Amino acid sequence: MEHLKQVNPDQWEQVPPLAQLYQDLPKTLRCSPYKHNTDFRRKTPKRATQSAYVGYNTPKVTTFIVIDLDYDGSIFAYHDAGIPRPHFVIKNPKNGHCQYLYRLKDPITFFKNSQQAPIDLLNAIEYALNEVLGGDKAFTGYLAKNALNSAHEVYYTGAEPYTLHDLADYLDLPTYTPTTADNDEFYGRNDATFHTVRKLAYRVASKCTYTQLYEQCLHWCEEHNTQYSPQLPYNELKSISKSIAEYCTSQAYRCSLSELQARKGAKGGRVSDSSKGGQARSKKYENKREEARKLYKDGTKISTISKNMDVHRNTVRRWVNERA
Repeated sequence: MEHLKQVNPDQWEQVPPLAQLYQDLPKTLRCSPYKHNTDFRRKTPKRATQSAYVGYNTPKVTTFIVIDLDYDGSIFAYHDAGIPRPHFVIKNPKNGHCQYLYRLKDPITFFKNSQQAPIDLLNAIEYALNEVLGGDKAFTGYLAKNALNSAHEVYYTGAEPYTLHDLADYLDLPTYTPTTADNDEFYGRNDATFHTVRKLAYRVASKCTYTQLYEQCLHWCEEHNTQYSPQLPYNELKSISKSIAEYCTSQAYRCSLSELQARKGAKGGRVSDSSKGGQARSKKYENKREEARKLYKDGTKISTISKNMDVHRNTVRRWVNERA
């Protein structure tokens, strides 16, 4: 292809498009050597290049549209479809699967006062790109192939950043004309995701900044969302994560948490005056312990037991390893 030029990630500082890509990466980098593990690190040249996977966007700003193509030969899919070329094509050398990076001229924001129209247009363009390219619609872009890491083959097309309207001119955008409210099933999935993730967030909120907690909640939302068909839209997951993170890092929540811990401490002190207080508390959970041990012995995973019994997995792990 006349516009497709392979570039060497190891020499990214000498390749202007890759050097610019480094500048475009978030200052706090979501990165990992694996697909299903996430670290948050301040961006440095070393950290930006040593991980095979990175997050190209922040929770509140989308600078890149990332399209995941899980089939061999997808390196030329944009040309075959007659649509604008991406800025980068990142290829898995083992199976030929690719990811496309489209750089937006005007990043789309998800702040409280952000306009909804650009967000809706972005969603429509992402949908249309996946539709015409045969992309993975379940791919969220939380972690994507790192164009600055030599684990992948990296190709640059010479494209300039696009506005949303530049891309929309070449795509058949979906049209939505809802005449009724979303059904109960949507609200059920939304509610279940919210309550599952908020309980997880409460356990780590005191140790996290807003951004760290938001990212973690979004990751949990994505994991929970995989059980649904159809899945909740990605922006809905963002909204749930934002709501939980804002509440759990608010001053009101931290004050209420301090008061709760103080009451528990006072109650615990009174109970501890009795030599049998600990035994009574332990006996209270004996039925759950026995049930957990039985389920585990029958082959049920600890994570499944934890979810079904609404008990932290570390507690379940301790129970099943105790000698009855």
